[in-house]
Amino acid sequence: LLTREAWWWFDQLGDARSAWPLFGRALAPLAVVGLLCLPAARRRWPLAAFAEAYRWASTAVAVTLWAWIFLVNAVSDGNAAPLPYLPLANPIDLATAGGLLALFAWFRLWHDRPDRTFPIDAVVAGTTFYWLNAVLLRTLHHWVGIPFRLEQMLQSTLVQACLSLLWTTLALGAMLFATRRSLRPLWLVGGALLAVVVVKLFLVDLSRVGTVERIVSFIGVGLLLLVIGYF
Repeated sequence: LLTREAWWWFDQLGDARSAWPLFGRALAPLAVVGLLCLPAARRRWPLAAFAEAYRWASTAVAVTLWAWIFLVNAVSDGNAAPLPYLPLANPIDLATAGGLLALFAWFRLWHDRPDRTFPIDAVVAGTTFYWLNAVLLRTLHHWVGIPFRLEQMLQSTLVQACLSLLWTTLALGAMLFATRRSLRPLWLVGGALLAVVVVKLFLVDLSRVGTVERIVSFIGVGLLLLVIGYF
């Protein structure tokens, strides 16, 4: 009921076909997951008296929120009308960022046990990677005018160049963080992503011979590779 009410209110506030109704649908699950993480709430009735029941019942809400993140980032262009579109400051990105933080905190508080085998860190990292790619595609759609359709975006030289630069930057950040914290698995993930970028450069980007985007992609990735090698 709260989800439908929030959806209705934001549907009235935003323009037709905007992303505000989708933002409203995420508010109730996001609020529930966030409230369950509050230490004061977990020390009081009914959470304190029925902690195990709430731990498993809240899983359905958390999974719903996670599914919402995947779905809307695939189908929505983040249209914020009547407000202008801004990366990370539009309905979809704001709700996604809040949802990822809430899910990570919820899982750590309610499911972080010594015998835990579910790789929540890897799931959150993979979902964040997926979201950042969606942010890039939405930004190119609104600022450059590339149609928000997967087939047309993958055929765009500019999109491919920007994806190469984004993936290399993320690999650089992961490898630097892993080096400082001595996290070998994360370092290997960053190295694997870097290898994917190199393969993509030769198989995809190199096919766009003579384009400015291809030149920028190769130079940008090359400079980032030098930075990774330095550190």
